[in-house]
Amino acid sequence: ALLKRYERYTALKDADALLRYRELAAQAASPRRLSGMSKREWKTMKREYKTLRKSAEVKEFFKLQKKEQTFHAITDWDVKFEDNFDCGSLDCKKWLDHYYVVGSKEGMDYSPANENHVYTNGANVSISNQTLKITTKREQIMGLGFSDVVGFLPVERECSSGIVNTGRSFCMKGGKVEAKIRFTQPSKHIYHAIWLSSGKKLPHVNVMRLGEKLEFSAFSESASAELQHVRLWPRKVLRQNSYYIITLEWNTESMVWKINGVPMFTAPNIVEEPMHIVFSSGATGVLPGSVEPALLEVDWVKAYQRHEQAAV
Repeated sequence: ALLKRYERYTALKDADALLRYRELAAQAASPRRLSGMSKREWKTMKREYKTLRKSAEVKEFFKLQKKEQTFHAITDWDVKFEDNFDCGSLDCKKWLDHYYVVGSKEGMDYSPANENHVYTNGANVSISNQTLKITTKREQIMGLGFSDVVGFLPVERECSSGIVNTGRSFCMKGGKVEAKIRFTQPSKHIYHAIWLSSGKKLPHVNVMRLGEKLEFSAFSESASAELQHVRLWPRKVLRQNSYYIITLEWNTESMVWKINGVPMFTAPNIVEEPMHIVFSSGATGVLPGSVEPALLEVDWVKAYQRHEQAAV
């Protein structure tokens, strides 16, 4: 009986009706002025949303979703880390609001030399309505930059932004990480990212980097050369103010990137080190004359390991 319920749950999870419902639910949760819709289009969207919300498929899915934890006996996945951001403030036992560097006891709010923002020690990070929010906004700001050539140096940048990571609380070496996110204002100059870090420059995995392009990628190194896998998609694959579930599954043989359960990119595994989870936004290049504040929102994040995998 459990297997049949799980099979039904996975079928509904990927159904067009549910994906459309999630898209409309995200649109309906935002003010009309942010949607770009006319009043007539808005009313039509709301009618479709209410119809789908009452549909048998959507109601059945959410009923089954309440039993999701019981499906782990079938799927062989154990939840090893999760945050639903329902504490009202960032959980400091789980998250750092600055870079984590292996061997460093104190965090430093620096940014790479090729980026045009300063991280602000959590000032651009907030939690409201059970959602983590990272804001990138235009303001002249002094901070610390890092260059491979000269090391740390003071810099003046055009934007402030934020970063959070699990460097001191949780690392994974294989498994699955997924997050439900939405965003505003990705562009040639502004990006949002979910990534995995070893606490060193390499290896580095972009679970999702969304800016001028939508990027899925992994970078590592061998004794003789840098190894990399990169897949780029047009930015318009993901729409502003719509929620998406972004997933990376990672084992000894392969890495698979997914959006709403749909595989987008598969590559051989090149990462053998424990990695921690990072969310960040930022700016690159010289900004145009007017830049609106950009927001990355994270509704929840979870990391899993298969039963036979040991925790890191």
